[in-house]
Amino acid sequence: MANLERPRRAVPVDEQIGLALRAYRRDQGLSQRGLAELVGVPQPTIARLERSPLASSLRTVTSLLATAGYVLAVVDTDGQPVGAWSMTDLRARDRSGRRFPAHHEVRSVRPGSLHPRWWVFHEEMGTGECGPQPTWTAEGSPFPRFRPYRGERLTYAPGEERRWL
Repeated sequence: MANLERPRRAVPVDEQIGLALRAYRRDQGLSQRGLAELVGVPQPTIARLERSPLASSLRTVTSLLATAGYVLAVVDTDGQPVGAWSMTDLRARDRSGRRFPAHHEVRSVRPGSLHPRWWVFHEEMGTGECGPQPTWTAEGSPFPRFRPYRGERLTYAPGEERRWL
């Protein structure tokens, strides 16, 4: 019997995916062609995924892993699943369904409030109807404040009006 040792390095995630798919095929007695027919993908896709899924779409990888009874998860360095996401990160989307940029502080909008400003300005003072009031915003202070540039007084050319920064 061969001397089986524990690997000296962690097995990369792409190799783990390939090994999981091979183990599922072995347990089910399926060939690559048989698994491909079962999940509705071409046989070369199964071969490529077992070799290295890095060039495949995440949707294809997660679909095949789900068929095999596995899930793809984010884990910390100790191998524990990460699941401490804030409710705002999980729920907040702009009106196009996209997440807000990570460097913005996002907050919910109370229905009927005068926020977000851009929506109020367009709806009440601008172009008119611009859709329903957003439920989330990444806007900062409610009204623009005049602040001199770097603590210095702004200088204006003769006849030039004051302007926002």
